[in-house]
Amino acid sequence: MDNIRLYLKDIKNLPLLTAKEEVELAKKIRKGDKRARHKMIKSNLRLVINIAKKYSYLGVPILDLIEEGNLGLMKAVEKYDHRRGYRFSTYAAWWIKQYITRAIANQGKTVRIPVYVIELLMRFKKVAGQLSHKYRRKPRFNEIAKKMGMSINRVRQLNKMANTVSSLNAPVDESGSTEFMDLIEDEKMAKEIDELSNFLLHERVKDLLHRMSPRERKILALRFGLKDGVKHTLRETAKYFSITRERVRQIESVAMRKLREYMMEEEGKEEAVK
Repeated sequence: MDNIRLYLKDIKNLPLLTAKEEVELAKKIRKGDKRARHKMIKSNLRLVINIAKKYSYLGVPILDLIEEGNLGLMKAVEKYDHRRGYRFSTYAAWWIKQYITRAIANQGKTVRIPVYVIELLMRFKKVAGQLSHKYRRKPRFNEIAKKMGMSINRVRQLNKMANTVSSLNAPVDESGSTEFMDLIEDEKMAKEIDELSNFLLHERVKDLLHRMSPRERKILALRFGLKDGVKHTLRETAKYFSITRERVRQIESVAMRKLREYMMEEEGKEEAVK
């Protein structure tokens, strides 16, 4: 914790950037200005800490999370295009979370949890906490579902997975340094997490697909086997729509880009209410 305090002390007085300053720096960065890049990174280090803190309960040391988040921040600075209309902080938050959640997912535990599931669990925990504070009692599934904008069944699955993760991370010795997951390889538990992960992935993609055109939805469903589990080739998909394989590839590429943008929009909305 001493290292954390020293780090926080070093960066707590760094000024935040205005939208205009972000654009000015972004223009200079695109021209290769290293000083502008350095300033953009330094001015957003507190954002990394704020995000990393929210993942600290998942068993990875906070300093490791911050280090991964900083890598995500640098990636965001590299790829940011101010002409797309996003605030840099919104864009950076997405990359920071990507790096942090991937680090958690690949931390070497016996049972690994997919990145997108970690994100859903974080949202579930946050909303459940908000409603618990609001109603001064444990929230019901239908209340959480309404707040999160998803089905009650999906919320039940999230709750089940949250309880599973908590039990796996429970300390089993007096020092609290050894976790259940470190000691055994529970095949049944791993299978259960895989099943829940597949369910949540299907539900999440289905939600996002509704924001696309009918043809984009159908092409992604065929290409990735989202409906029946059968993945279709470019040739098969092209034949179904009576278009060329290249046209299918183009539509698929646009649809995938939309998915990424929708995800970033969701991240931005979450950051705005924190």
